[in-house]
Amino acid sequence: MKKVLHEVDLLVVGGGVSGTVAAITAARRGLKTMLVQNRPVLGGPSSSESSCNSDGSCVNGAQEYMNRNARECGVLEEMKLEAYYRRANGWEQHWSLIMREWAEREPNLTLLLNTEAYDVVMDGSRISSVTARTLGSETTHVINAPVYIDCSGDSFLGGAAGAEFRVGREGRAEFGESLAVEQPDRKTMGSSISFRAIDLGRPVPFVAPPWALKINGDEDLPYRLHNNPIQGYWWLEYGGELDTITDNEEIYRTLLSVLYGVWDHVKNGGKHGAENYAINWVSAVPGKRESRRLMGDYILTQHDVVDHPDFPDTVAYGGWPIDLHPPEGVFGKSHPGSTPPMTFPGLYPIPFRCLYSRNIDNLMMGGRNISVTHVALGTTRLMATCALCGQAAATAAALVLKYGVTPREIGQKHIRELQTMLAGDDSVLPMLPIAVKGLPTTASASSEFTLRMPETTSSESLIAPEKSTDDPCDIPPEDRRRVQMFIASNDFLEAVKVRLVTDNPVVIEAELLDENDIPIASAQAPVDGDVTEFHFNARTVPGRRYAVRLPLAEGVAVGLHRRYLPGLNRKLDGCYLDNDNWCFETVPPLRLYPAANAVNGISRATADSSSMWISEPGMPQWLELDFGGEQTVSRAELIFDTNLDKPCHRGIPPECVRDYELQTWRNGEWVTLEKVSGNHQRRRLHSFDPVQTNKLRLLVATTNGDPSARVYEFRAN
Repeated sequence: MKKVLHEVDLLVVGGGVSGTVAAITAARRGLKTMLVQNRPVLGGPSSSESSCNSDGSCVNGAQEYMNRNARECGVLEEMKLEAYYRRANGWEQHWSLIMREWAEREPNLTLLLNTEAYDVVMDGSRISSVTARTLGSETTHVINAPVYIDCSGDSFLGGAAGAEFRVGREGRAEFGESLAVEQPDRKTMGSSISFRAIDLGRPVPFVAPPWALKINGDEDLPYRLHNNPIQGYWWLEYGGELDTITDNEEIYRTLLSVLYGVWDHVKNGGKHGAENYAINWVSAVPGKRESRRLMGDYILTQHDVVDHPDFPDTVAYGGWPIDLHPPEGVFGKSHPGSTPPMTFPGLYPIPFRCLYSRNIDNLMMGGRNISVTHVALGTTRLMATCALCGQAAATAAALVLKYGVTPREIGQKHIRELQTMLAGDDSVLPMLPIAVKGLPTTASASSEFTLRMPETTSSESLIAPEKSTDDPCDIPPEDRRRVQMFIASNDFLEAVKVRLVTDNPVVIEAELLDENDIPIASAQAPVDGDVTEFHFNARTVPGRRYAVRLPLAEGVAVGLHRRYLPGLNRKLDGCYLDNDNWCFETVPPLRLYPAANAVNGISRATADSSSMWISEPGMPQWLELDFGGEQTVSRAELIFDTNLDKPCHRGIPPECVRDYELQTWRNGEWVTLEKVSGNHQRRRLHSFDPVQTNKLRLLVATTNGDPSARVYEFRAN
């Protein structure tokens, strides 16, 4: 057996989404980093051998359902944007390869795949070394590091080191969680098996193996929709009443039996529209939702998720519903997810105290094994949320080495520095918009977008149709009146013009609502043409949210336009996001996208600011920095718009700038420093030989489809 000794700054165990993001983050921070992964591919449940998230490029998190501008940024966003780009060019099932490519390109990162960590040596309350073996190469690795991050999901590293952990469900009395079970137990959420099927264009027979589970009819699968087999069924779940670690192989064997039994039912047990379908892939490993959770100085609970406390050490966030699957899995008769109605928490903060062990001095964690209750795990377990925790833990590791202290001391003495570093690496937290500044500058632009009446692409009736759905995530609100929200840019709102159509002229009354949804003005107007004008004549405060609400008027429809514009939001008639807004404009007009937004240091839309420069339609457009005098500049950072309001892209975000030049003012003319074609990334860093200049210019030639240039931030150093 070959034996290799490694001396590194940081060891990350576990190459799922959180571990991969953590390792890349640390390597970019200059840490000599090693990532140990016991599978042949990266990505965990999103990987090419598990594929619980539709090829991984739609790794889910806070950006789903009702949370606006909430998609996670940082390293994860880079990899997802690459996945969107490649899928648009014909690549499928490549997510694990993208993650590996992103890891392999970092010179400070050593990647050990097919390598199982199996022994931990302790020095008091500190991990001294970890031993791992690479399968197939008969190589043993002894890895010494001052800092360790456990992203293994099952918390092997923490468990072997003696870190405090929990397994199973807390009783309701311990934390007062209404969603907790009455009495504590060791039951967990189960694991799922994934499959994909293809339409062969002809009837395809299927004969189930004798060991397949027998499904007698649809009544054996209550609440489990199975009429679209292409991407498999997320509810093929089992194992929550067993030990999801030690019984992993038994769980997978049972899941195979369940899968073949369900497929036999879909193919041969009635009309399910699957006559021409054949399974062409089955995941090799179960996608695990829950096992050990390592305990930190703070345990996140249901109350924190719902109440959004102002944690001083916030370093990550979540927003997925509290989605607690029953431990019985497919053998249960209740809903396979949380029992309706779902609990939608909105965006909630995750404190740094949940990301390090309370009793192992040099151990941190990222992923589904952070310090939370079982109930809170129902939302924090989502992979995009885990990625943010991994990036935060890895960034903290850089500070641990910088100051020679424990993670706990980082949280106590250096938390603002950690938060600022995360913001500087584009891991931007919606509830903590820290400004990242370059050289002092003012900005000007070739044009600034003013909201005007757009063309109609669709419409919706002011009387919402009845909804009958088995989806507990799409329950309509009690008040189904149509509402359009916007951020004010003036101190007075004379009128709002809305494109309303009707076959029978009618007079309706609209209301103007403040940020607390309280009516502050109303206006009547006849609907008898294409545009209806409501005169509110109300005082407004620039930067605050207002809304127009229309009544339930029979036979009247409002025109919609599909274009993502931060600062504008239409009230949804359910829980799923879209980018549609009313066809409307205001008097005086809304001007929410000035050039000054691109130098305010904030690279995400917030509740009171679009935080973005948007030009008028038409190319080319330019954005210019003026330093007010000669400066030495050698670096420029650009943050483009990739539509953080959209959960998953099938192609390149059209809002993203594609072709551009970075120019400097020299000898009375603009000289090109950098020229980029085909960009599809949100964040671009440009380093160049130092230049003496008083101005820099970004010249946007084209976007990936939007008619305007869009830039969140333009920074220079």
